[in-house]
Amino acid sequence: MADDFGIQDNEHNNLMMQKLDDMRKEKRLSDFTIKVGNEEFPVHKNVMSAGSDYFDAMLSHDNLESNTGIVDMKEVDVDSVKVCIDYIYTGNAPITLEKCEQLLHVANIMQLSRFCEMIIEFLQANLDSKSFFIIRQLAIKFNLKGLEKSCDEYAVGHLGSIVKEEEFNKLDKDYVMFLITYRYSSYSEDSKLKVLLQWIKADTESRAEYFIEIVGKLKIGDISTSYGSYLAMNDSFCSSCAEFMKLLYLANNSCDKVKEVNVSLSSPIYNGGVLLFEKKSKAVQVYCPIDKTFNKLKQLNENMLSGKCTAVYLDIFVFVLLPNKKVFRVNVWEAESSWSEMESMINDHGSLIRAAVHNNFIYVCGNNTMEQYNNNENKWEDVECTSVEPNESALVTFKDEIYVIGGYNRGKRVDKYSPSVGSWSSVKPMNAARRTPAAAVYDDGIYVAGGYNRTSTAEFFNPDDNTWTNVASMTIPRDEFSLCVVNNSLFAVGHINGPYSIEKYDPDKNQWEKVTDLADMEIMSAASIAVGVPLY
Repeated sequence: MADDFGIQDNEHNNLMMQKLDDMRKEKRLSDFTIKVGNEEFPVHKNVMSAGSDYFDAMLSHDNLESNTGIVDMKEVDVDSVKVCIDYIYTGNAPITLEKCEQLLHVANIMQLSRFCEMIIEFLQANLDSKSFFIIRQLAIKFNLKGLEKSCDEYAVGHLGSIVKEEEFNKLDKDYVMFLITYRYSSYSEDSKLKVLLQWIKADTESRAEYFIEIVGKLKIGDISTSYGSYLAMNDSFCSSCAEFMKLLYLANNSCDKVKEVNVSLSSPIYNGGVLLFEKKSKAVQVYCPIDKTFNKLKQLNENMLSGKCTAVYLDIFVFVLLPNKKVFRVNVWEAESSWSEMESMINDHGSLIRAAVHNNFIYVCGNNTMEQYNNNENKWEDVECTSVEPNESALVTFKDEIYVIGGYNRGKRVDKYSPSVGSWSSVKPMNAARRTPAAAVYDDGIYVAGGYNRTSTAEFFNPDDNTWTNVASMTIPRDEFSLCVVNNSLFAVGHINGPYSIEKYDPDKNQWEKVTDLADMEIMSAASIAVGVPLY
């Protein structure tokens, strides 16, 4: 007797659906019609029932539609109906921000839950300062709580960007209060007050009454003397508000120094720094190159003291990724914020794990594997990279692509991954083979330096003409270190072991210069990252 033999042929399913779609377009064997105004769409009952819970319920009962074979859909966009029908038959659909409202409306009517999820994913991926207002309204209208949360997280992290948009001044009072009183906001009280005044003055007649109520939610004592004095003596709205002036006075804001504060609305920072993970003090420290100061920000989690790690900065959080797959995050600027353990990574990336951020995703590689973390969903997913084999490579984001540079058994090789289409392509190889190098986006290109055997050489990749150019070597060889861009300058930070140091690159002089020693520290060099230091 012959053994049973199982066959699984996914191509057969694809061919069947393609055949059914062809029959629909050719209007063959159709037994149901969807009418929208003067437009008619011949379809097949069995396909529509299988693809849509709405049509499954409709066609499973004795009613006008099932008897006549016609459904007349009212108050829906004809183009969106066509897209939804195409999706049911093919699984494909064009999505644009302009059409999302109509698409969500029709997809909800047809109860296409998976299609609705895909539209939401599209909206989350396309959140920016301009689209935020449209997407938030869609989230509220369709009661999409997850999308609304994503909008809130984007807004509190990018307040300086969205206040530049005209739509910001149309937000309601409760939401403005939420944005400027958010507990973990990294924006200074000066910045928040400036945002509040912009919103109030957009409609002073109806909003002035809310001014003191919302100001009372701010840390009035943290308003800088110079900005408070400027408002008291130069802003007629503030100076005419006796309660506000009283609050400033009680907060000990004198008028000794009167000047307008340049409160940045594009970013909540006044300075840049390098975040260092220091084992001796068991603390996260920040080094500010302008005034050459070090400040302890947060104690390290005990999990971070046993070996190597890497770190990235996303929104207001620092994420630390460990070789044991564990992931922790913290707001280093918030005194009350403590380390939280997030969803663990899927793969073992070895001890030389590397990470980069792109579009609210964290990409991680090492040990011939790569995966991505969706910050909105706290979820890790594999990224196919079998032909790339990233191991002891540098990982960096440039524009809309992720670059894997050098690595063990990769020599001079460079590959790039395009998340939008999920595809890999090769880039012109480097001039030198590099294992465990560091890389950073700077001066409209990618700088790569150092590597195994502690080479000091460096080179620059120009993506416009796909060329690599050698640049000046660092002052010392470095391996397992970081390149950080701070205050529009490039810094090389640390190396595999001490004594540690930081040096700065001058592109005009094509020259590196040591700026500080870290002789008394034991830093995890590859975890060093550039950060914005909030205006506190």
